[in-house]
Amino acid sequence: MATLKENLRLWDEGVAACDRGEFRTALEKFTGIQDPSAKILFNIGTVQMALGQVQPAAKSFSSTLEKDEHLSVAYFQRGLANFKCGRDQEGLRDFQESYQRLRRNALIDYKQLGLRYKLCACEVLYNTALVHFKLGQTAQCREMLLEAQKIKIEPRHNVIDTALECLDRHQTFQPIEMPSNVLFRPATSIIQNLEKKDYLGKAKVVSSITDRDDFSGFEPLRRPKESQTKSLDAALRPEGTPHRVVRDHVPNSAEELEVRVGNMVFVAAQEEGWCSVSFSNKIGLVPAVCLEELEDKRGKGEEGRIRDSKVPEPPRSKPPQPPVRPDPPARLPPLLMPPKKALPTPPEEDSAFLPPSAPPDRAPPPLQLVRGSDNGFYDAEEAPISPPARPPPPRPPSLSTDMPVVVKVHHTDSYTVAIRSKTGASLRDLTVMVANKFEMSEDVVTLWYKKDGEEEMAEIAKDEDMREVWSTVREGQLTLWLKDRKDPQEGLSPMQFSKVVALHDYEASEPGDLGFMEGDVITIMSQVNEDWLEGRSRGNVGIFPAGYVKPWDK
Repeated sequence: MATLKENLRLWDEGVAACDRGEFRTALEKFTGIQDPSAKILFNIGTVQMALGQVQPAAKSFSSTLEKDEHLSVAYFQRGLANFKCGRDQEGLRDFQESYQRLRRNALIDYKQLGLRYKLCACEVLYNTALVHFKLGQTAQCREMLLEAQKIKIEPRHNVIDTALECLDRHQTFQPIEMPSNVLFRPATSIIQNLEKKDYLGKAKVVSSITDRDDFSGFEPLRRPKESQTKSLDAALRPEGTPHRVVRDHVPNSAEELEVRVGNMVFVAAQEEGWCSVSFSNKIGLVPAVCLEELEDKRGKGEEGRIRDSKVPEPPRSKPPQPPVRPDPPARLPPLLMPPKKALPTPPEEDSAFLPPSAPPDRAPPPLQLVRGSDNGFYDAEEAPISPPARPPPPRPPSLSTDMPVVVKVHHTDSYTVAIRSKTGASLRDLTVMVANKFEMSEDVVTLWYKKDGEEEMAEIAKDEDMREVWSTVREGQLTLWLKDRKDPQEGLSPMQFSKVVALHDYEASEPGDLGFMEGDVITIMSQVNEDWLEGRSRGNVGIFPAGYVKPWDK
C-alpha cells in the first residue's frame, strides 16, 4: 500500500507534468495514487477533458461529487462534459445545481483549497443559457443571459454581450470552459518537507585521547596503550626552553611572530639577538630582549610544573587545630535567677535626684521583692500590672458625598447592569443614568430597594426615600431593582418592554421612519403616541408603527 509520502510526490509530479503540457504523463501520475481524494479525482477529470476523453471525464467528476457533494466547480465541470456528450438535460441539471451551490454569491474563490480559480455565477448562468438555446427554449435563454449580464465581474465576461447579439441573430455561441492547467495543487510547505534534512551534519572526530583516531560511533571507552600515550605526549610537548614575554613585539616581516607581555613561548635557537620560538602552534622570530627565561620542570610530575617565580609556593605545613571552646555555664533555676536590672544608686555629690522628703544622707530604700506567677521574683517597680481596657472598635467612616459608589441595578425581566454614581445623588439623576444604561425612557423607570433585614422591596418615590437608600451602602456598593411603570387605566404601557421584535417587514416611506425586516429586534427609545414608537435597530433611529411589533421574549 502506498504511503502518504508517495501519494504526495505523485500528486506534485502530476501537477508539474500538466504545467508542461504533458497531459498523458499527468494522467498516469494521478491514476497511480491509491484511494484518491475528491481533489485528485477532480484533477483526473480535468486532464481527461484536456485529452478529449469526455465520457471518462464525466465519470471522474461524478466520483468527485461522491466524495464531496458541495463542490460547485465539480458540478460545473460535469455539466460541461455532459453538454459535450450530447446529454443536454443532464448538463442543464448540473449547471442549475452548480448555481444553487453558489448560495447567491457572486463567485467562489477556491484558492484556499489549492485551486487557483474563481467560479463566477455569471459563467454558470451563461452555460445554462447555452443549454436552453440548444433545447430550443429561447425565452429562458434570454432570461439567463440578461441575469448574467447584471452580475458580470471581469472583462472576460463580455462574451455575455456577444451571446445576446448571437441570440438576436438566432446563432449559437460557445460555452465557457475552465483552463486545462487549473488543478488542485498540494501545499508548497508540505512538498518541501518530503525529503529528509540533515540539520546536524556528519559527525567527525575533533579531539581524542587516542592518536590517529577517526571513529565517531558509540563504543566502550578504550584505554590507550603506553606507546600511544608517549607518542601523544611527545607530539603535544613543544621543543625548546620556556621563556616569558616581558615586552610586546609587533612583527615587521612574515618571519616574525606577534607576542604580548605575559605570553609563554619556547625558544628552540638563538642567534644575533633573535630567538626562534614556537607559540600558539606557530614558529617565528622574536627579539631576545623581549624574552625572559623560565625554569623548565616538565616531565617531573605534579611538583615539576612550570610556575611563575613571582608566585609564592603553597604552604607545606598542616593547618593548626581549632581551639577547644569551654562548655557554656549551666542555667540557674527560675527562682534563683537575679533580678532583671538593679536599682540605680543616686549620686553622692548631687542630692537633686533624691525625693524632696528624703534627707541627703539617708540610704536608699531596701529592695522589695514581689512573688510572680512562674518566673520567680520581680522588684516592686517591675511587678506586672493589669492590662488597660481594650479601646472600642473603630466606627465605620461616614460616606462622603464625593465618594464613588457602584450601583447594581437588577431588571425584573432583563439583566443586571452596574453604574458608578456619587454618594447622595438625587433620585432624578440616578433615574436618568439607569434609563440611559437600559436604553429606556426615564418616564417608565421606577427604582426599588430592600430595607435592612427585610425581603420585600420598597419603591423609591421621592428624595427622602433616596436619602434612606444611601444609608444602606455597604463597602461602596448599593443594590437596586428596576421595574417598569404601569398605567392603572390602560394596563401595561407599550414602553414596559425595552426591546420589541418585528412581526412584519416595514419599509421606511419618509426620512424619519425606521425600516426593518421581520424578526429584527428593536430597542425602544420613546413613545410618540398610541400608534407610533421611536426606536433603534441596526444603527438606525426612527419612528415606526406600534402594531408592527410585539414584546421581545428572550
